[in-house]
Amino acid sequence: MNNDAPTLLEIIQLTRQELTHTQKTDPIRECGRAALALVPSDSDLALKLAYQKLHDVPYKDVKTCWRRLYADASLWKVVKVVDDQHGQFAKGRYDEERSNAAAEKNAWVDDVVRTLDMTLILTGAPEREELVELWFAALKAVLTPPGRNSNIDADASEPPNKRRMLSFSRQTSCIPRSFPTVLPNPSPTIRHAIPRTRELSLEAFQKRVGDKAMHTPVIMEGAIQHWPALDERPWNNPAYLLEQTLGGRRLIPVEVGKSYTDEGWGQRITTFRAFMETYMLEGAKDAVSATSHMDNVGSPDRDGADGSQTPTPPPTGYLAQHDLFAQIPSLRADISIPDYCYSSPAPSPHLTHIKPVPKLEEPLLNAWFGPKGTVSPLHTDPYHNILAQVVGYKYVRLYGPEETERLYPRGMEGGGVDMSNTSRVDLDEGMEVLGEVSCWEVEGLSSERRREFEEEFPGFKDARYIEGILAPGECLYLPVGWWHYIRSLTPSFSVSFWFN
Repeated sequence: MNNDAPTLLEIIQLTRQELTHTQKTDPIRECGRAALALVPSDSDLALKLAYQKLHDVPYKDVKTCWRRLYADASLWKVVKVVDDQHGQFAKGRYDEERSNAAAEKNAWVDDVVRTLDMTLILTGAPEREELVELWFAALKAVLTPPGRNSNIDADASEPPNKRRMLSFSRQTSCIPRSFPTVLPNPSPTIRHAIPRTRELSLEAFQKRVGDKAMHTPVIMEGAIQHWPALDERPWNNPAYLLEQTLGGRRLIPVEVGKSYTDEGWGQRITTFRAFMETYMLEGAKDAVSATSHMDNVGSPDRDGADGSQTPTPPPTGYLAQHDLFAQIPSLRADISIPDYCYSSPAPSPHLTHIKPVPKLEEPLLNAWFGPKGTVSPLHTDPYHNILAQVVGYKYVRLYGPEETERLYPRGMEGGGVDMSNTSRVDLDEGMEVLGEVSCWEVEGLSSERRREFEEEFPGFKDARYIEGILAPGECLYLPVGWWHYIRSLTPSFSVSFWFN
């Protein structure tokens, strides 16, 4: 538990103070008096108004005032939820009998977390980021029994907690100590290996990226061994991740389906717990649910013990390209930006298939967390990238910019979406029909399927590539303009750092 976390009384008082003292330069004033009057008096109606404004125009064109309105209305709603349903918190009264009842039924916590996370996901909570973070710190302090270390031992038993109104009622013995991260047998066959180096210095890396002729991929070993996420506060421990997400209550955006190029692919917002029990910890649903106190919220239906129905495997779920660390700073503290991201790469004007992007002031961080079998289809990015592998293994295949023509980039697609950074080639299908480019042992190749594939993509089989397996603690330097396909060979957690 963080001793610096505010109490609920303190955070309620601070929130009221912040919300009732608006600066003259605050963009929220552009919403108009009528909208501003709604915020403290009818926060739900104010939220509906702001939500509509957020979706009236493309997000990049949404005025900051409506994002501010949504954030402030959310905070007023949170204050009222805590005040109305659990006023004893705000008044500092802790009654053991009421505490036990609250521990059994704490839907108000779920409501508060959902409201705050939707604010972060939909708006970024402009000018309220620190206040929202303090709310999560206060909730974590309430939910965490005194003396508990956030680095959970999944097999540890917990003494009854009578000094807090809520506690994690954990049945963690059923939660595995770690994700299953043993490489499959057989593993992918590596024909053209990505070069490797160990403990590459920043000076040597700068020399490499300072010459555009040296913009070639390399796997770097020993670059992130100091990260707490690898050992001290291990992300390979499901119980630790649940702890950092308030028992799995935190909301996350999840991609559902094989990849964004497939029909049926979609996105949804779900709780971290639901994501874990549905996609990451098959068979541990009861333990995860007990950990989070959310047995009746957001869980997909499962078959009963009578075997009356054959379970249908869920589609692949992937927490992909999400700035999880701005949303949950406690996880951000488990990693650090590699020094390589502060190098100065030479310009690459020869990459005509890459759209120019502005200079980044700081690297862009994204989380990639999902089960075995998640796929990022063959595509390019407009930035240099350090892909750091924290949990599990990933197969990576890379094609240089000079192979672009043989990879058949997409173009403008439905709705005016520019997909030119993504290949039309489904690499999984390509490896199924072209044994000579497959990393897997392929049996029973269909000559008819091969003929059809080669008619559509006649140059693909001649495209040169390099490949490798990225292991925990390793980083891949991926230069701008390189085409890449990535598949999780086990449950996996990676962090990408875009820089230029």
